[in-house]
Amino acid sequence: IFFAVLAGCSSSPDKEKIPTENASQQIYFIYREWHTSILLPAEAVRAHSKVMKDEAIGQQFIRVGWGDGDYFTGKSKTFGSATKALFISRYSALQVLAYEYPPFNEIPVETRVPLAITEKGLQGLIRYLDNSFVHGDKGQLIPLPAYGEGVGHFYRAEGQYGLFSNCNTWSGRALQAAGLPVRSRLQLTAQSVFEQARAISDYQAAQGNLSASQ
Repeated sequence: IFFAVLAGCSSSPDKEKIPTENASQQIYFIYREWHTSILLPAEAVRAHSKVMKDEAIGQQFIRVGWGDGDYFTGKSKTFGSATKALFISRYSALQVLAYEYPPFNEIPVETRVPLAITEKGLQGLIRYLDNSFVHGDKGQLIPLPAYGEGVGHFYRAEGQYGLFSNCNTWSGRALQAAGLPVRSRLQLTAQSVFEQARAISDYQAAQGNLSASQ
């Protein structure tokens, strides 16, 4: 009941703050079950990221998500572990999934929305993603085991996963860093953030900002 109420609390984005002028860059917001993630061109990652350049070499797209370290990596995928993570998460993880090809045939159209952002917004988004990685004593990333095939790479992440700080609030802040007018505070469900992203996408499509090919 708690999450059902929250799912209905998402607000409509302020249209005056939705980027349309000079919004020449395109990213994607993805919603799958209760998880959300960001998909962006690998070319942009190679150009602007200080952390993910190696992941982007020879790739077309990079997908990034954040979650509880045990559940997200697949170490423990039980309902009990998912519930426990909301209250007693030991550590957080970032998933970096690289695609050598456009992955849109693998991502159902109803679970993704294209979003137009400015070059400044793109750089802000990538800076936010970079800052989400934990670094070791020598500045290196800290890899985590991936308990599955085709799931990309996992790394220790900044931030404490919990009921009021989950993958959806993280993704909402990522969209804010990209210059998009979404609310992330108390937007605790994937649906609540996705509905805001879809409203922005629909408005931008009506303004002619989005590519119609994907």
